[in-house]
Amino acid sequence: MLALLNDLTGALRQLRQSPGLALLAILTLALGIGANTAIFTVVESVLLRPLPYAHADRLLYIGPADRPGFGSTSWLNYRDIRDQAKQLKTLAAYSEDVAVIESRDGSQSVVAPRTTASLFSMLGAQPLLGRAFTEEEGETGGPEAVLLSEGLWRQSFQADPDIVGKAVRISGKPHTVVGVMPASFYFPESMGPEMHTGVWLPLRHSGEMLKDRGYHFTNVVGQLQPGISIVQAQRELDAIAAHIPATHDSQSVTFRATPYQEVVTGPVRPTLLALFAALALVLLIACANVSNLLIARCLGRQKEFAVRAALGASRLRLVRQLLSEGLMLSIGGCGVGLLLAQLAMLALSKLPAGTIPRADSIAIHWNVLLTLAAIAMLTTLLSSLLPALLVARANPQGALQAASRGIGSRAVSRRLSGWLVAGEVALSTLLLVGTGLLFHTLWNLQQSRLGFDTAHLTTFQAMPADAAGFSGMAVSQDAGHAPPSVATLAYEPVLARIRQVPGVQSAALITAVPLSGIDIGTSFSILGRAKDPANKPEARISAVSGDYARTLDTPVLRGRMIDDDDVATAPFVVVINESLAKKFFPGQDPLQKQIDLGGKDTGMIRPYAIVGILADQVDSSVGGAVQPLVLVPHQQIPTTSLFYQALLETVVSFVVKTRGDIPVAAEMRSVFHQTAPGFALDEFQTMQQAVDKNTFNQRLGLNLVGSFAGLAVAMVIAGLYGVLSQLVSYRRREIGVRMALGATRKSVAQLVLRQGSILIGAGLGAGLLLAFATARLIKGFLYQVQPLDMWTYVAVAVTLSAIGLIAAFIPAHRAAHIEPMQALRTE
Repeated sequence: MLALLNDLTGALRQLRQSPGLALLAILTLALGIGANTAIFTVVESVLLRPLPYAHADRLLYIGPADRPGFGSTSWLNYRDIRDQAKQLKTLAAYSEDVAVIESRDGSQSVVAPRTTASLFSMLGAQPLLGRAFTEEEGETGGPEAVLLSEGLWRQSFQADPDIVGKAVRISGKPHTVVGVMPASFYFPESMGPEMHTGVWLPLRHSGEMLKDRGYHFTNVVGQLQPGISIVQAQRELDAIAAHIPATHDSQSVTFRATPYQEVVTGPVRPTLLALFAALALVLLIACANVSNLLIARCLGRQKEFAVRAALGASRLRLVRQLLSEGLMLSIGGCGVGLLLAQLAMLALSKLPAGTIPRADSIAIHWNVLLTLAAIAMLTTLLSSLLPALLVARANPQGALQAASRGIGSRAVSRRLSGWLVAGEVALSTLLLVGTGLLFHTLWNLQQSRLGFDTAHLTTFQAMPADAAGFSGMAVSQDAGHAPPSVATLAYEPVLARIRQVPGVQSAALITAVPLSGIDIGTSFSILGRAKDPANKPEARISAVSGDYARTLDTPVLRGRMIDDDDVATAPFVVVINESLAKKFFPGQDPLQKQIDLGGKDTGMIRPYAIVGILADQVDSSVGGAVQPLVLVPHQQIPTTSLFYQALLETVVSFVVKTRGDIPVAAEMRSVFHQTAPGFALDEFQTMQQAVDKNTFNQRLGLNLVGSFAGLAVAMVIAGLYGVLSQLVSYRRREIGVRMALGATRKSVAQLVLRQGSILIGAGLGAGLLLAFATARLIKGFLYQVQPLDMWTYVAVAVTLSAIGLIAAFIPAHRAAHIEPMQALRTE
């Protein structure tokens, strides 16, 4: 221990004699270490740290085998698994939903997942106040109960300590508050940060849920029995699915069991791991740069090491000294890097909510600090090993002879430094190729066809005070006493008033505006065609008012668009999008063809005639595949049907086109307050903001990888400049002799530039080969660009070559201006 302390003290003393070199090395390492610490903190908190639930490692998400991620299934399938599965200790179900809650501040839309009573005990969730749901509250006709989130309790109910037992109106019905869940509980994570101000309602099965396995609105979560593996649970689920009979109008049932944490973090897992890999390359480049600095410093201390060796110091003692100096630099780099990582965590907190799942749990934990210590050891070895080996193989006698000047060691050091720089160029090439491909992707996304004009377009969502929600939808059997439609009572008068607001050019209603995240699908049949239960046509479906296509400036390719004359007493019509026409009517004219949207099963008794084809619009993501779409006039949806509750009675979007960049939120609230009081309005945004939000992750990824690549290139410039400067310094006498014998300044400069070109060329060739070999790994991040895009590779090669020549210019210029007599006299 005393020897180690002496080594570290000596190392600190040596570094104090070269403060510039020490500072540069520490900052170089700090950038690499800080960035890696930051990304590992995110990876550890999001991907590796268990979810805050009891036995989180045994939690499974069970969905259809053909739908990765949060794929919902039917209540009947949930019931079969619950009753038959022995490998699962507990099973729970939930459905994602929304509701309107009334408080003293007025109507407010909230996310409102419906859950079975078993969910909270399975997750080990304890209410902050009150209790969780009972089995009785989950029965049809049971007491109306609600659990409030802590955020909503504080925001809308002023943290009333006596809230438990009080009644609040939710979607037009009084519900008894039975408890308040703490802020740390926001299940299900798939509903985003809005869960912090949401509510939970009991999940109850409806008649439709009990008779139709195709009614997929139920999500299933289970907990494995102790000692049972996922493989064993999957075998049991396969056996259960095999005993579920396929009906005449449905496909066979299959299940997939996935660790719940993988489902939650799945969307960001590839991105985080890719960033981690990119930053590991940056750290390697930083270590190579510091190693070059230390090699240069070793050459200046050759005589010192030779004298110490002559006085009895062993080679191991000299190597230990250099490793100690490297360790001190690494410790300094870790200290500064930790500060940079903290700054990165601060920047991370400024990202839009929902960008990274579990973002509120991201923090630098003790295991991150242990990893930081491991990184310090690794950087010590990577940056100090080559200089230490140089010292170990040096010849003390040669170094002490004035005539020798240690030329042999210098030749070895030049080769090592050159290899390191070539390695830096290779890794930088890999990062630059990734940056170029991502830039090409972002460019393609920005130029991709949206299907609408974003200029002066504002959207918002509206929910009636008695919003029905998506759970428990049912067909009313009392068609003779159908209630009047909210489309006639509220939406039409509201649209008429909005269109009269000064500055408004046009306005329209649609259930799910592009990029809204609302995705309601249906199967349908085409009259006159034989039905194939195994391959039912499926499409997204939305209710829409007149003026929709004109408001969004989306062209109608054939026929006509839905207009205000398509009322309940007019012939029933629909408009389909271009994708649906191509998929289900290839080479045919779909106009006047009729489609059946379920008949008695859905309450859509009458068939609908196709009267128009609308150009495709993006739906869930910019650049994503466009799904087939059916647009139904909002006044032609029977109030007794399933679709009435889903398309009109829960949440709709309004689209407002103005004559300039005019804020409309205040005017819209005023219109609703006067025409349709009690509606909750939310999600005001321009369509350009919606597009920017949808492409935010791609832009963030490009900026991060571009920053890493820029940092790597800066290190390459510094490394190449340092190596060529060493070359000029070591060959000063040779250059003097050459010039004395007639060599021109131009030929001397070319000598140095040639050396730089060789290093850049070798590194560039290796980097391009490495990029070719790893191209398939980045394929999933690209849009309309191939991983082996030649233009990108050519651009990277030209850019790095130009950078290399710029870095080599100053040493070449200095070499060309060496005075021969002065160089010979000095040597």
